[in-house]
Amino acid sequence: VGGGGGEEEAGEEEKAKGKLKKLQTRILLGFILGAAAIALIFSGTVPFAIVMLAISILGQEEYFRMTQAKGHLPARRVTRLATVLLHMSACFAPHLTDAVFPVCATLVMCYLLVIRTRKVATIADVCTTFMGLFYAGYLPSFWTRLHGVEPETVNVLCVALQKFMAGVLPGVQWSMFIKSGAMLVFWTWLAEAFADIGAFFFGRYFGRNKLSPISPKKTVEGAVAGFTFSGSIMLVGAYLMGWPSWFATGILYGITIGVVGLMGDLTASLFKRDAGVKDSGNIIPGHGGILDRADSYVLIAPLVYYFVTLVLPALGG
Repeated sequence: VGGGGGEEEAGEEEKAKGKLKKLQTRILLGFILGAAAIALIFSGTVPFAIVMLAISILGQEEYFRMTQAKGHLPARRVTRLATVLLHMSACFAPHLTDAVFPVCATLVMCYLLVIRTRKVATIADVCTTFMGLFYAGYLPSFWTRLHGVEPETVNVLCVALQKFMAGVLPGVQWSMFIKSGAMLVFWTWLAEAFADIGAFFFGRYFGRNKLSPISPKKTVEGAVAGFTFSGSIMLVGAYLMGWPSWFATGILYGITIGVVGLMGDLTASLFKRDAGVKDSGNIIPGHGGILDRADSYVLIAPLVYYFVTLVLPALGG
């Protein structure tokens, strides 16, 4: 009996070590992805748009694989082409993107009705196709549109950073890289990253009340901590960027990021749960697929874009 108990304790110890190693890998990769994200944000709008397009295509493929696991047959190739057009529009003609989306959707429908002859499309095929275009094509394109935003008012933080970097590396036209839109994306992504971190660690150590049956590991305590973290980060960001009524707009913006980011996380969890998979993919070690890492950011994009382009200008920003 004693020997059996010893083996059980050894097994528990190995299991704990395995979990710790997985957590350490996840944290290390998180730092690497964070550094890569910062470099991407300040690389210029065109490189940013290209990478966002690649992420959208990969995430779209993960989504379509999940729908195929359910026996559906979405129009993957034509939806991929439509996604390319949406992101090109978001980069070079952002004012036309909202027109490009319904035109692309109509063309996709025409393809399903007339061109694809190997199988008559079902309601489920049409729905999963359009969801793939909307969820993994149109919504992510708002990040590129936000990146290209240039408010009429001068962003004091951008000017200060441009002067600082000019002193560190003279000869580089830093105004091409450190722009208002890039700064908006930086603070938004940072707030959502801290929302994830706060929710994960507070939920892990202090979580008691389950949040949703869709994702059993999420807790109310973790969610509240995430909202607090994102609101606090954007409070600082709004002040540094000189937003009007920065205290109110910063907190509102930050909490919106936390809440909608959580809804994005639950959306991806719903997809995976229905498809019967743990992760959407395995492209990122310790994190799973693109949707596993970027799910929180998908639904945020249009809301923060319109907050910046409609709400702030109405307040004088």
